[in-house]
Amino acid sequence: MWLSRRDLLRTAGLALGVAGATSVLGACGASTPGAAPVENAGTRTPKQGGRLRTVFTGGGAAESLDPFTGQAPIDFARNDVIFDSLFTLDGGKPVPRLAVSAEAAADAKSFTLKVRDGVKWHDGSPFTAEDVAHTFRYLGAPERPFPSELAMYVNLAGIEVVDPTTLRVPTLQPLGDPALVLAAFAVKAIKNGTQSFTQQTAIGTGPYRVEAFEAGREATLTRFDGHWDKAGYVDELVLLSLTDPQAKTNAVLTGQADYAADIPFTTAKTGAASADLEVRTAGERNRVGFGFVLNTTIAPFNDPRVRRAFRLALDRKALVDSVFLGYGTVGNDLFGYGTTDFSSREPLARDLDEARKLVQAANAGGTPIVIRSAEYEIGFNASTQLVAEQLKEIGLTVKPDIVGVAEFYDPSAISAANAMTFSVGALPLPVLYARLASNPAFALVDNDLSAAMATGLGSLDAAARGKAWTQLQDVMSDRGNTVVWGLADTLSLARKEVAGIEVRGGMAKYPYLGHAGLA
Repeated sequence: MWLSRRDLLRTAGLALGVAGATSVLGACGASTPGAAPVENAGTRTPKQGGRLRTVFTGGGAAESLDPFTGQAPIDFARNDVIFDSLFTLDGGKPVPRLAVSAEAAADAKSFTLKVRDGVKWHDGSPFTAEDVAHTFRYLGAPERPFPSELAMYVNLAGIEVVDPTTLRVPTLQPLGDPALVLAAFAVKAIKNGTQSFTQQTAIGTGPYRVEAFEAGREATLTRFDGHWDKAGYVDELVLLSLTDPQAKTNAVLTGQADYAADIPFTTAKTGAASADLEVRTAGERNRVGFGFVLNTTIAPFNDPRVRRAFRLALDRKALVDSVFLGYGTVGNDLFGYGTTDFSSREPLARDLDEARKLVQAANAGGTPIVIRSAEYEIGFNASTQLVAEQLKEIGLTVKPDIVGVAEFYDPSAISAANAMTFSVGALPLPVLYARLASNPAFALVDNDLSAAMATGLGSLDAAARGKAWTQLQDVMSDRGNTVVWGLADTLSLARKEVAGIEVRGGMAKYPYLGHAGLA
C-alpha cells in the first residue's frame, strides 16, 4: 500500500517555501548576531483574554478544516485546537485524550477502546463512542481522496460500539500497543454524521472553535469555554497563512503577528532584530532528522555496498555547518530521533578510501544517480547539492533533480529516482518504519527487518517490542537505506510575551496552541 501524499507530508514535517533573504531584519533595528535561541520550555503562564496572532506555512487554496485532509503546517496547527485527538504523544509514548485506554486482546488481533465521558461538542451535544465509530468509518471511506493509512492496521468497517463509552476494534494485523498507533496517526474525533467541513460544520471538541476561515489567508478561532480539559487562554486565536519563510519572519518584525513558526536558520544567525523579540528553539529533544531515502529497487542502491559507501562519503559536520548554520548536530543515519526506542549509536566517521573501494567492488562508478529534492524543508535543496559534490569524491555521478513543491511526491517520479530528500521528527518507530515499508521506493526488503517489524508491532510485551526495534535498527545501520546526516533545530520567532506554545508528538513545526497566549 502506497503512502498517501498527506501521510508523506506529515511524516516529513512539511515546510513549504525557500529560505528568504534577511534584508528586512537589518531594517527593523539592531540585531544580535550569534545570540543563542531561547528554548521554548513553556514555563510562563499566559494571561486570560486578548488576541494571539500566529503565522504558519500555508498550503494556499488546498487548506482545509477537515482534520484528515489538510497538508500544510497551518492545517495541522489549526485543526489540532479545533478537534481533539484520541491519544497524543509525549516522548514517543501515548497520552490519553478523548480516549482513556486501548487494551489489546490476548491475541493482539483486536482491542477495546474506552472513550472519555462528559465531553461536549462545540454545539453542546455529548461526545460518545458512536462519534468515534463514525470517525473510523470516515477515515476508511473509499471515496476519500486519501483514505487513512490506519486502514493498513485496523478493520475500520468492522468496528463495534459496545456502549456509549466503549468500542471493540478488530485489527488486520496484531497490534501490541494500539494506543501508540492511534496516537502516531493523530486520529482526531469528528461528530457522528459529519461529511463536510465548512465554517459552519467543522464542529469539534477542542479548546477553540471556528469563527472565520479563508483558505490560504487566515483563520479566526474563538475560545470554547466548555472544553473538557482546560479552556484556552486567549479570547481569539488568529492563524495567518504564508508560504515564504521570509514573509513569515517579516509578519512578526512588522507587528502583524506575535509568533512565526519554522523560520529560516539565517534569521537565527542574524538575530532577533529587536529587544521585544526572541528567536526560539523547540529544544534538542525535538530536532528533526534530515537525510535521504535510497531506492533499493534499482541500481546502484540495490547493492548494500553502495549504500554504505554513500554514508561513508558524507562530511556530516560540513553539512550541519553549511545547511543548518550550526543549529543542529550530526545524524547517525537513523530516523526517529527523540522517540522511544531510538538507537543513539555513534554516526559513521567519514572514510573516503573505504567508500571508494566499495563503489569499485560494486562496479557502480559509471551509474548515473538522480537524487530528487524540493524545498519542503529549508535546506533540502542545499543539502542535496552539497551531498552530490561529496559523492563525486568517491566516484559516484550524482544529478540533483530539483523540482517544485507541488510535484515532489509524484509516485512515478519517486519510483524512477535513485534517492530523495526526506526528514522526520520524533515519529514513533512502529509508524515510521511501517510507512517506509508501505512504499516500494522507500522500502528495504530484508527478512530480518520484516521479522523485527512484525514483533515490534504485534507483541504484547513491551520488552520484546523494545528488543525488536533494536534489532530493526541494527539492520538499518548495517545495510539499511536511510541516510540521516543531520538533526536540525526547529526555530521560531516570537514576541517575548508569547507563552504556552507546546510541542506534541515531535511535531515542532506545527506546535499545539491550545494553551498559548500572552504572558
